Amino acid sequence: MKHAGTLIAASAALMGAHAAMAQQPPTAAQPPQQDTCLQNNRIWQWNAVNDRLLIVTDRTYRRFIVRLNGGCIGLSIYPLAALEFYTWTSLGCLGRGDQVIYRSPDLGRLNCFINDVQPYSDALMAQLKDPEKKKD
Repeated sequence: MKHAGTLIAASAALMGAHAAMAQQPPTAAQPPQQDTCLQNNRIWQWNAVNDRLLIVTDRTYRRFIVRLNGGCIGLSIYPLAALEFYTWTSLGCLGRGDQVIYRSPDLGRLNCFINDVQPYSDALMAQLKDPEKKKD
């Protein structure tokens, strides 16, 4: 009997603490939901702005800006080239260091590496097209 009273008091205290924690708003320590994942196996189409910049659309019609290193020679003049994207896993997000491989009619098989992948925005695109233009 003596132990039953202690058990009831302890469970009531735990339930009160749990209810107090449930009523608190989420903390700022939780990272915001980011929509920057471009999966290799969900790429729908691409457009080369120049040899260092791609606009890639996935199957849900989200657009991304993919910045490449300088190894993509002539990519922008071969709009029908089939691109292959190689990541560590086919379900992973494209990111820095992943490869883009394509076949140039003049030079054969070429590859370059991804520097960065970001969600598409007109402001970012304008800045990347004209890097001399300073942000206000």
